[in-house]
Amino acid sequence: MSANAGGAFRLAVEADGLAILTFDCPGEKANKYDTPVMTELEAVLDGLAKRNDVKALLLVSGKPDIFIAGADVNEIAKAAGPEVIANGVRRGQEIFGKLASLPFPTVAAIEGACVGGGCETILAMDWRLASDSKKTQIGLPEIKLGILPAWGGTTRLPRVVGLTAALDVILAGKVIDSKRAQRMGLVDQLVPAPILLDAAKKFARGKFGTKKRSNAAPDGGPLRVAPAKAMDKLLEGVGRSVVFRKARASVMKETHGNYPAPLEALAAVEKGFGRPLAEALNLEVEAISRLVGTPAMKSLVNLFFRMEEVKKETGVSAGVAALPVKRIGVLGAGAMGGGIAQLASDKGWPVRMKDIRHEALAAGYAQAAKIWQEKVKKRRMTRTELAAKMSLLSGGLSWDGFDGCDVTIEAVLEKLAVKQAVLKEWEAVALPGAIFASNTSTLPITEIAKAASRPERVVGMHFFNPVHKMPLVEVIFGEKTAPEVTATIFELAKKMGKTPVVVKDAPGFLVNRILAPYLGEGVRLLLEGVPMERIDQGMRAFGMPVGPIELLDDVGIDVAAKGAETLSAAWPERMPIDPAFGKLVTSGRLGRKTKKGFYRYEGDKRVGPDPQAYADLGVASPGSSSISPEALEARLIYPMINEAAYCLAEGIVAGPDKLDLAMIFGIGFPPFRGGLCAHADARGGAAVADALSRLASEKGPRFKPAPLLAEMAKQGRPFFGKE
Repeated sequence: MSANAGGAFRLAVEADGLAILTFDCPGEKANKYDTPVMTELEAVLDGLAKRNDVKALLLVSGKPDIFIAGADVNEIAKAAGPEVIANGVRRGQEIFGKLASLPFPTVAAIEGACVGGGCETILAMDWRLASDSKKTQIGLPEIKLGILPAWGGTTRLPRVVGLTAALDVILAGKVIDSKRAQRMGLVDQLVPAPILLDAAKKFARGKFGTKKRSNAAPDGGPLRVAPAKAMDKLLEGVGRSVVFRKARASVMKETHGNYPAPLEALAAVEKGFGRPLAEALNLEVEAISRLVGTPAMKSLVNLFFRMEEVKKETGVSAGVAALPVKRIGVLGAGAMGGGIAQLASDKGWPVRMKDIRHEALAAGYAQAAKIWQEKVKKRRMTRTELAAKMSLLSGGLSWDGFDGCDVTIEAVLEKLAVKQAVLKEWEAVALPGAIFASNTSTLPITEIAKAASRPERVVGMHFFNPVHKMPLVEVIFGEKTAPEVTATIFELAKKMGKTPVVVKDAPGFLVNRILAPYLGEGVRLLLEGVPMERIDQGMRAFGMPVGPIELLDDVGIDVAAKGAETLSAAWPERMPIDPAFGKLVTSGRLGRKTKKGFYRYEGDKRVGPDPQAYADLGVASPGSSSISPEALEARLIYPMINEAAYCLAEGIVAGPDKLDLAMIFGIGFPPFRGGLCAHADARGGAAVADALSRLASEKGPRFKPAPLLAEMAKQGRPFFGKE
């Protein structure tokens, strides 16, 4: 037995020749690779290569729920230039090459997260066993950082699981569960978590005496290769070129070419697949050298750091602890209420729903079941697991069961009087310390809380639709909300898998307030003669997931109209009510949910503009006016920047970093642009302010630059950085 005292690796060689290497970074919650750790690993591997008493190597983690979290992103972010990153990547490839070429079988026992460099570690090994725990997640998410898996990921994964499956993981930056990894061929055996170590030891001993591949033609691949799948057998000659052509078309459709990393990764796989290992690995080095330091990479890495910060935050000042939440109530079983109930029960909380109609409750149950049934269909969940989750949901028309709920989330009709009435009824049955969290999208929490006898227990918890997909939750504190209540909802959102941002109470809060000009100006452009599809296509090319007209259909035109009323009452000059919304609602055009909006729908598919929508708006026919990308951006994006400046001046959110996080996760503002404030800095404050001033003189005072933005432009001061 030997050990490296104080290091990240502990090596124990048992009497029969089984070497167990435990990765356990001291003082860290996760195992990750930085320069010292990689140097230590290389020394361990060099030592192992010289030993004659080792018959097999078993790699395990000393961290609960984490195998290897990958490379230290800080080192990647601080890389001084392409040459530095290239040298670091080559060194990592060499070290993993030493792991791949050890003269005895190597086995990984994977428990918990195994991503990025962790996945590349196990790809350099011969055999992979994984626990069946849901916490065991394996994949290559580097694309989401604006780079690619260059320690052998793009080279070895296609050789292990086949080309089509590898492209699916690499190009989307996917992280998959162990069951799917086994079906793919990335994992050899799935083992119940409690017996993983014993099973892995037995498995490794069963490989004693197994010979490695001939050193005459080493390719860094695994000890054995599974038979080629039928699809991969077709990928010869023309077939292979078709696969890459379709993959490239899919990437371009998804990213509009705004993200260089997927295209570089695709090229590295295409050029390297079937070539000698050394040549393929060098292609990885060349590709990542072109990516590091690009604006997209910097923006995505900054986003990663912001998300990591949220994991450490409580949403309030130090010393305030979140309260325990054991049971959750949901008021209103509509689209939002049903979605919230599904999310909470999916994460393991017993949930009690209440509505005023049996039909609404049935719809809430059906909505939850539909989401889980999709997972069953995709083999992400078993029917037994679906039944267990459904059993956590209960509901009724009375208040029965709400006296045991620690948090009740209200998602009833977006009218102040209705919400206040429901709050009064809830207080009559709730525990004194229970929390009432309103999912209102625009109504001030302080106004809702005026109906409460315990206003300190009232808080905002604003989810975005669809609840199970949208990652943001706005946590809104009212004038009397207790700090521990804010902390509890902040923590609850994180446990639900969401990214929470704390927002000061005000009409529209943060995201919807900033979004309003985008939606309003989109409709005004349509009324001025710009075709709706041209508006939406232009914004998708900018990087938005959907254009403003498409988004209105998705949100619901009636919902947008109610929000516009609230915001216009607060800021009539900046957010005047446009009669267009009312005309459409009156004509029954509510959007996707009624299959009748600005666009036509066949089932769930949007199939094209509806000419009748123009007529309902009083527009003679679809317009033919053209608008340049620059003019479209000034008209739709710059007013959002302007409203962001108002929000920051009023202290609605802690700073531009939180604002950008909210806009990226709340409306899908292009991550590659870094966020709304980061984009404003890239364009230049003076340029934005000048463009708004010109629009104000042409279109009216709603475009007048905010005082903060005008001051920043005058001083040359950005949202981010030193003054």
